[in-house]
Amino acid sequence: MRTAILAAIVAVTGFSSAALADGKKIGVSWAQFQEERWKIDEAAMKAAIEAAGNEYVSADAQSSAEKQLSDVDALIAQGVDALIINAWDKDAIGPAIEKAAAEGIPVVGYDRLIEDARTFYLTFDNVGVGRIIAQEVFKVAPKGNYAIIKGDPGDPNVGFLRQGMEEVIGAAVASGDIKIVGEANSDGWKPENAQKNMEQILTANNNCRRAGRAGPERSAGWPGRRPCRDQPGRTRHPDRVGLEERA
Repeated sequence: MRTAILAAIVAVTGFSSAALADGKKIGVSWAQFQEERWKIDEAAMKAAIEAAGNEYVSADAQSSAEKQLSDVDALIAQGVDALIINAWDKDAIGPAIEKAAAEGIPVVGYDRLIEDARTFYLTFDNVGVGRIIAQEVFKVAPKGNYAIIKGDPGDPNVGFLRQGMEEVIGAAVASGDIKIVGEANSDGWKPENAQKNMEQILTANNNCRRAGRAGPERSAGWPGRRPCRDQPGRTRHPDRVGLEERA
């Protein structure tokens, strides 16, 4: 991550690598820390910025588009030389981009695409991540009923992840070995929305009375597979698995 972050900052600021070591202040606006992966990302980003001799300052929007706009205002007021924004709402963040541009502050959009030509987009290979998720699930369940729990419908990464999954399971779906019994988006990438979606799919397919979320953090690159259970230790329909995208 260190190399990618510094390369992105160099690209949008025009600073040389040497200039970046002169003590620039890099402001980072995070959408939220509800998911463990963002804490991991922050630690890596902070380490990369500070290792290059720069100052890391940040703010947590706490899943609020309104607060994120205030956070960016505060970071600008602190005199940041560059901004990295992990947008909670890619559309609502527009005024913050305008203010940064007016101040001549370059912006990197991290992981969540900000559709503005004045931002540099830095993300993972999300098609590859989707491929890995599906490959790991397919190893343990090459046949059966699948539920696919996707992320926020407004996030372009959702389509990339789904594309990667399709590359792996598409042929099995076409042959009938895999049946997709449910597929749903989870607004805001919120775990409770993913939980609700999975429960509704399980209920609709008469799979079990209780349902668990499918999958760990998306960033870990591992699949979600959790059999339905009526009681502790008693598995029903172990052939039914879930693929889940997580923010």
